[in-house]
Amino acid sequence: MRFGGILFAITLLAATGTAAALQRSGSMPDATKQYFKRMNCHGVYDMLVEQHHSGNRLSDADDAWVTIYEGNAGTGKPCPAPPEALAKRAAERTVITAQGLDKVADYATKDDPVALYEIAFTALTGNTKDLTPQQGLGLLIKSAKLGDATAAFQLSQQYFNGLAGKQDYAGGIPWLIKAADAGHVDAQSQAGAVYANGIGTKKDLAKAFGYFKRAAEQGHVFSTYLAAQMANEGVGTKKDPALAYRLGRNLADQGEVAGAIFAASALMKMKDYKTHGDEVLYWMDLASRDGDAQIKETIGKLRPQVVSFYERATAPPPAYTPPARKVCPMKTVCLQNHYTGIQQCTTNKDYWSDCDG
Repeated sequence: MRFGGILFAITLLAATGTAAALQRSGSMPDATKQYFKRMNCHGVYDMLVEQHHSGNRLSDADDAWVTIYEGNAGTGKPCPAPPEALAKRAAERTVITAQGLDKVADYATKDDPVALYEIAFTALTGNTKDLTPQQGLGLLIKSAKLGDATAAFQLSQQYFNGLAGKQDYAGGIPWLIKAADAGHVDAQSQAGAVYANGIGTKKDLAKAFGYFKRAAEQGHVFSTYLAAQMANEGVGTKKDPALAYRLGRNLADQGEVAGAIFAASALMKMKDYKTHGDEVLYWMDLASRDGDAQIKETIGKLRPQVVSFYERATAPPPAYTPPARKVCPMKTVCLQNHYTGIQQCTTNKDYWSDCDG
């Protein structure tokens, strides 16, 4: 096989080979994993109420925060931003205590969008007998209209899953985009998929790449995989094997087989591809070692041809590791709730910078 044929085969493997195995063998990043963690003052208050009622004394600092929270309820003042450690402890908590529901209702009367969302979520998940799911949906819509990104994302899912008995992508997409543009990482990934496939809207690969990029910058692994694929092929963005290589290495460093395949494919697309023989084989061997049966079989057929092309008689030495690269800078991306002031930040390597890995 000539170089063009080898390159095509490895590129095809990068684009579709891992997808053929899908999730069942772990050879492809999990497309269903959710990264956004709901954290807000109302969940923190409910957690501390439950802690107090269970007989566990609150610290002086926690007690002081509770006093401010209760004092602001119903006054129109925003609830106080809790310490980061408390917010993380209460992540994804549903408000369930009677006292917690009473106080969050006081905040909701003053159109606190986060409070409205929390009550809506409690109703929609069946954790209260005081509200029906339909009433919860009304509160969810109000919260989304007031600008809560979490509510906008969840409302989009309601449309996608059949708000009125049937799927309505056209109705849900504006809310999805609103959440994505506010920085909701899972909404960004979904928005990329919507534009990439033209679901309920006009297909726009440039917008798709942009949203995948933003989600990847927040650590969304599947979006990183898709951004790498698009950069490798020049779909929705200029063909950029150097970027695809950096993203592939990033994925491989996290144990993703697809990343090793992208790294090998991208190296073979570079202008100086003839100098990368050892590293191409290194990534192919890594993918073969950790991949599923189909990947092992495909790489097993390709490897001798790659070895022949690079005029290598044997595999690279076992101690081989990719050469040191110019270190990528770190980039912190934050989603800040405009009402509560709580920030959710992620820090990852900025692989879109002029760096190597």
